[in-house]
Amino acid sequence: MSIYLRVTLLVTSVLTCAYIARKLRKSQIGIMDTVFWIGVSVLLVVLSIFPQIAEWGAQLFGFIAPVNFIFLMVDFLLLIRCFLLTIRVSQLEDKLRNLVEELAIRENRRKND
Repeated sequence: MSIYLRVTLLVTSVLTCAYIARKLRKSQIGIMDTVFWIGVSVLLVVLSIFPQIAEWGAQLFGFIAPVNFIFLMVDFLLLIRCFLLTIRVSQLEDKLRNLVEELAIRENRRKND
């Protein structure tokens, strides 16, 4: 792995951690979201400090370059995150629909009374 990629990973990860910590302090992001993003940042810091891990993973899964392994790993993590957010949005849509239906029933009862 090139030194340029290692430095880029390290700087980007540290900046991401700082940004997420600032958003958490301002209560603009949830705890579970913070845990995910800090975890991804820490993982990238570890990979930038110890590039042998990425090289080992690339060899294990048959990648030509460790950078391809890192990109695929990050893409996979983001795909999982997207799926979990889709589940959360679906649950919130169901709750919202139920709330609107309950509100409509209550308003209808008030009109009839």
